[in-house]
Amino acid sequence: MTWKEKKAFNDVVEHCTYLDNHYKDKTMHLERLASWYIDHMFELNQDHIDEVSYEFVKHILIDKLSFILKTPSKYNYDSIENNIMALDIANNNKLKPYGSISEAIELFVKDAIVYNTKDEYEPT
Repeated sequence: MTWKEKKAFNDVVEHCTYLDNHYKDKTMHLERLASWYIDHMFELNQDHIDEVSYEFVKHILIDKLSFILKTPSKYNYDSIENNIMALDIANNNKLKPYGSISEAIELFVKDAIVYNTKDEYEPT
């Protein structure tokens, strides 16, 4: 092979290695959230769980996690908005304009994701 072909081959290998590492790094955060969810469900329901079976883990935890991953985040932001409004009403707090809470939470979430998933030398 000529030096140009060797360099092109090495560039392709380097690019594939970069993509593989980048993919692993990005999915690490998703794996952390998913494992936290499963742990959190065990903590919340430990008083009601008699035994842990394959069916419980698969059909209750993993299927619910799959549902969560397929649900648009807008649903969650709207639900947060409604829950905070309910708290404000229950506590006689001044109501904020509808949409402002979900918009603020969405920005906070996106900022946290950008900050925690940025590449090592990537500006934010």
